[in-house]
Amino acid sequence: MKTKLYIVRHTQTVGNIEKRLTGRCDYELTDEGKELVERLTKKLSKVKFDVAYSSTSGRTRKTIQKLADLNNLKIIEDEDLCEIYFGIYDGKTWEEVNKINPKIKQVQNEINEIKDIPEQESMEDVAKRVYKKMLDIVHENAGKTVLICSHGVAIESFLRQITKVPFSDLREEYSQKNTSLNIVEYDDEQGKFDILVLNDKSHLQF
Repeated sequence: MKTKLYIVRHTQTVGNIEKRLTGRCDYELTDEGKELVERLTKKLSKVKFDVAYSSTSGRTRKTIQKLADLNNLKIIEDEDLCEIYFGIYDGKTWEEVNKINPKIKQVQNEINEIKDIPEQESMEDVAKRVYKKMLDIVHENAGKTVLICSHGVAIESFLRQITKVPFSDLREEYSQKNTSLNIVEYDDEQGKFDILVLNDKSHLQF
């Protein structure tokens, strides 16, 4: 039996345009973000979803609320779908972070990982957390079509976990833009995830 997951990164927020480390802090949608919701909704309007999940952040729920309404679904919010926690820098702008510790950005530029922030969640822990939740979701919804809205690092970590592609490789291919769409299929017999669509951004062009 195969289960199909439509995994979407949330739409643009004020935190995104202010270049903040928007981990567990939540922010309102921008006008462009609201337009991206309309585009995403139109793109997926003909897909019949059986169930919808989001993180507990308002920005993910608002991104897929219209799609959930079209399918008469109540969105199931789950903390395991939340973004990486950036520790004591969560919610700070990159400008602020660079004044405190410029090495954080330097390391990210070099290896595409954010690390060494006090109290932060590691990229590895995010990958394990989200992978486990995705397994739970496919086992609870075998054979169904599932809509999931999560976050940039969380989604990228999961996709890299199932393909074994390190963060330092294929950066543009895996880097999730606001409302980027990924379609992943889980084969119950083989016990594995396969990516059918990676990081579709075709609906983002204005």
